[in-house]
Amino acid sequence: MIDTIRNIVRLTSMLGVVARHEVLPMAEHYLPIRLLHWFFGMSPSVRRYRRQNSLGVRLREALEQLGPTFIKFGQALSTRMDALPDDIGQEMKKLQDAVPPFPFEQVRKTVEKNLGKSLEELFLKFDPEPVASASIAQVHHAITRDGHEVAVKVQRPGILEKVEGDIRVLFFLARIIENHIPDWERFRAKRVVDEFANTIREEMNFHTEASRAQQFYKNFRNDPVLQVPQVYWGLTSTRVLTMEWINGIPIDDLVHSDNKTIDPELVAKNVVTSFFKQVFRDGYFHADQHPGNIFVKPDGTIALLDFGIVSQVSIQTRVWLAEMLSGFLMRDYEKVARVHLDAGYITPETNMEEFEEACRQVGEPIFGQPLKQISVARLLAQLFKVTEQFQMVVQPQLLMLQKTLFTLEGVGREINPDLNVWLLAEPLVRDWMKENLGPRGKIRSFRRQMEHFSYAMTHFPDLAFDTLERLTHDRMQVRIHPASLDRLEKRINNAVQKQGTAIVGGSLFIGSAIMAAAHFSPFLFGPPMALGLFYALRGMRMLK
Repeated sequence: MIDTIRNIVRLTSMLGVVARHEVLPMAEHYLPIRLLHWFFGMSPSVRRYRRQNSLGVRLREALEQLGPTFIKFGQALSTRMDALPDDIGQEMKKLQDAVPPFPFEQVRKTVEKNLGKSLEELFLKFDPEPVASASIAQVHHAITRDGHEVAVKVQRPGILEKVEGDIRVLFFLARIIENHIPDWERFRAKRVVDEFANTIREEMNFHTEASRAQQFYKNFRNDPVLQVPQVYWGLTSTRVLTMEWINGIPIDDLVHSDNKTIDPELVAKNVVTSFFKQVFRDGYFHADQHPGNIFVKPDGTIALLDFGIVSQVSIQTRVWLAEMLSGFLMRDYEKVARVHLDAGYITPETNMEEFEEACRQVGEPIFGQPLKQISVARLLAQLFKVTEQFQMVVQPQLLMLQKTLFTLEGVGREINPDLNVWLLAEPLVRDWMKENLGPRGKIRSFRRQMEHFSYAMTHFPDLAFDTLERLTHDRMQVRIHPASLDRLEKRINNAVQKQGTAIVGGSLFIGSAIMAAAHFSPFLFGPPMALGLFYALRGMRMLK
């Protein structure tokens, strides 16, 4: 009961915020929503604000006002550039989650409760003033008992409960959208919310972030261009994360500082090179590389922070991506189309000539520019815009890659306006292709396949016996893809609603007929009879 009241209060406050900013969906369909927009727009200052700002700006500022869950949700939406209008997508990329810090006493309480000792037993020194504060956590500088400088990330008190409440509201809104806006069905609102819920829950589990940081540390342990801080597992829990302290400056500060000892051209090169190493060499990349998460060391080496959002790219996807990029660079659009077909991004029924022409229309304007102005991220973004036309399968990891690359290109070119992203990336991609598609790569691929085949043959008798046993005891199970279940659930709900309409109408009609047979006044049985007849006929038409 208490949770229900909280949800109603939260939803009411949210309606006020989004109505004030005039970003409520379905206003053209429903009079109450139009009335809400009108009511909150009675203030001259609100009307002036609406006139002076675009829908994208108003939506971004509404999400920032709604709090951390919705800021994160907007940031997640920014990866869906295929589904968002350009202006709204760009505004979602600007979402910031910097908020005032919470008191040091709460920091102490969280650290001691989660690590099981007093702050003085855990650290030789712990700075009470945070060095950074965001919506989910804040970071403090500290020194361990054995003298190591560390950064301690402490989760905000009560944030888990707040986020879970907001997720329930998001699911409620997603159901409304799917049931009442047929034009938005392809966006699969409930699935988007479900994916977002999983992502933010993982982001709030610092053990998950620590394990990801450890993987990056292993991948770049001896790399000259990128440093990843080491995790202190003895000082880490689900709500407290302790990592090596990085001595450097945020990459944004490099643009505005007078520091002449750090070569901006080298830094920009390291940013791009490290990203393509993550994607092609490791298939495991940091998917939240905004300027606040990139530090620059005095020697020009860069360091990555905050590993809450990462993404993986399989080796086969890397092959397709490399061939697709090289096909665009050589303006071989037939090859680009063929790669999409081989990858399964388009169906065999797709008109290849039309798709090839669409790829040409994407590539020519971009590659017709001077080489230093070629944007690989813009190329991918334009290509994803073709998805709706050809009903291509959306690849979340590629959308995440495009979003990250778009951010990094902007950061790199702000530091070095002459940055040529493709010139830096091309040798890395070509060397990777040679290593993985050349003779040695084919031998490694054959060896992996033989290992899988050997494993399958070794376990085949057990698998065959288990299958026969399940058949004998009637324990075979059929798994259905969630998308199919979603469609089936929607059809069943619609059918139930239609049948309900027909049954209610029929009941009213029969009841009023009984009243008429019993010689009740027409003023009593007339209205329900007319209403029942109307709903019965409407329900029967809906069932056809």
